[in-house]
Amino acid sequence: MNQQLSPSEWTVSEARSLTAQLRQVATTAAEYDGIELFTALCDYLDQLYGGPGFDALLPEPDRVAMAGLIQGIRGRAATGSVVLDDHGVPVDLSTTEGDPAYDTLVRLAQPVNAAVTLAQGRRLAAELGESEGWQRELGRALQGLYTYLDQLYGGSGAFTELLTPEERVLVAQRKPKR
Repeated sequence: MNQQLSPSEWTVSEARSLTAQLRQVATTAAEYDGIELFTALCDYLDQLYGGPGFDALLPEPDRVAMAGLIQGIRGRAATGSVVLDDHGVPVDLSTTEGDPAYDTLVRLAQPVNAAVTLAQGRRLAAELGESEGWQRELGRALQGLYTYLDQLYGGSGAFTELLTPEERVLVAQRKPKR
């Protein structure tokens, strides 16, 4: 089975190992943010996999099964920032009175780590992917992670939100066994 994080030439294990080493040579904010983003997305996948264990891409049938699982669990609770109404009372975006379009925008702007949101991460991956050297491979590995997460979420561009910690536990408990 191909474990390459296409379009990168790195496999999942190589990418995880190399990004840990690249922290020592990163000199720009974009390089450091890319490394941090890659690590954060791998940690997120570890949680979806049920603990340290994102060392391989799931085979296609398991990806499809996991996409169905995530779609069924996704969005049970609003994950965006707290929004206050005109009286300073938090708005519960998971109710029928909530605004799903606004919540989607809030979710897309969720920080994956301290410096990069989901939307910014896609742009950063593209920018690094246009670079030279290890920065290019890091960007391409990030693009591969986004593609993989899109598949796990149900299709191209579907990875627009992080599941809540409770939703992650549900996915890990029910995910297909390798």
